[in-house]
Formats: sequence, structure tokens, C-alpha cells
Amino acid sequence: MKRGYLGARRFIKGLLLWMAVIAGVFLLQSLLSAGSLRLNLTLLPVYYLGLRRGEVPGVAAGLPVGFLEDALSGQIIGPGMLGKGMIGVLSTYVSGSFFIWTPLLGILSIFALTVVDETVIYTSLSLFSQPPVPLRDFVVTVLIKALVNAPFGGLIRPEQ
Repeated sequence: MKRGYLGARRFIKGLLLWMAVIAGVFLLQSLLSAGSLRLNLTLLPVYYLGLRRGEVPGVAAGLPVGFLEDALSGQIIGPGMLGKGMIGVLSTYVSGSFFIWTPLLGILSIFALTVVDETVIYTSLSLFSQPPVPLRDFVVTVLIKALVNAPFGGLIRPEQ
């Protein structure tokens, strides 16, 4: 009986911690955005959970983060959830038996996953609504966002 209580308590504490981290990242992202360039820092907690905990926790973090992004953007609901859910799954393959993790691999993976996330969102909005920006502006914006996110890839390590 006592062990079940402690496990539930630990789960709730962990959930509250991650909710606070994600809320902090949303706040930081809104403060650091310049004009129409909105950073994509919410990808980082999803990447971390997918890398450290696996596919299911990565997707479980990616879907609500994507939903919040979609709800706050005022666009259709779904593209952010799809993009962040894919990041939760794809980040698990960075540290598998196929790749040996190095800081450079982490930097390249965050860069690539940022491009994937932004491309999924842009493509979904283009197909089901209207293109948010012209393609040339999209490419420049995505590269800037990926370059901003990339250094964090060297800091986020998989469990050894």
C-alpha cells in the first residue's frame, strides 16, 4: 500500500515538474521572439523526453505541447501536434544502437528535427488551410530557428 502511494506521488511530482518546464519554455519562447520570427524552443523538452525516456513519453509530451502551440497560434488544431508527436518518436532513434551519441550528433539531430517539425507544420497548414508565409521566407525562417536550437543538442544527452 505504501509503495503504490509513493509511486503515485513521484509520478505527480514529475508531471508537475514537466508542466512547469514546458510553461517556462513557452514563456521564454514568447519573450525571445523578435517580430514575426517565433523561436521553436518547445521542441527541446519533447526531444529530451523522447531521447531519455523513449517513444511513448516523447509522444505523450509532444501531443499536449503541439496542442498548446496550435491553440495559442489561432490556426487550425493539429499541425503542431503532428510535428511535436513526430519529434517525440524520431528523437528516440538518435541514441539507439545504430548511432553512437556524440555532442555533434546531438547538434545535428536538433537541427534536423527542428527542420522536420517546421516543415510538417508548414506543409499541413499549406494543405489544409493556407500557406502561412511564402516558401522563400519559410526556408530562411526555418534555418534561423534550427541554428538557434542546434547548440542545445550538444547539451541534451541520452542516458548512459
